[in-house]
Amino acid sequence: MKNDPILSKAKFRLLLIASLLCIGLSTILDAYDQRSIAVAELLATEPQNWEILLSGLAAIIAVIMLAGLFFFKPWARTLYLYSYFPLLLLYLLPGFSWTFISGLGAIFYEMGNIFATLIWGILLLPSLYQSLFCTPKQ
Repeated sequence: MKNDPILSKAKFRLLLIASLLCIGLSTILDAYDQRSIAVAELLATEPQNWEILLSGLAAIIAVIMLAGLFFFKPWARTLYLYSYFPLLLLYLLPGFSWTFISGLGAIFYEMGNIFATLIWGILLLPSLYQSLFCTPKQ
């Protein structure tokens, strides 16, 4: 009987990269979609300073967290688990009061969210994450 892990480190990194690529592709598709640009110009509101500060802080934390996950740091796992749902609440800020996503942008955005939720589920279950984050004893 093999003692191979259920999820290899390469597959976990592939999930991280796929999540980022899908959300990045969604952003690029919406940045060049004429309807998205027209709706953004029509409904644009100036964000308040505290919204910019909060969004920037969340972005910095997300970059540090994803780098830690890419290198399998245990603190990054904990940070991802506890910050996943609070970061979803950023869309409730007044500066994000409207959102228009084109069809293709929405497809890739949702695929990125599915990958992110899959990562959250992997990091929640000990049988899946222990082979990734625990160092082998010699």
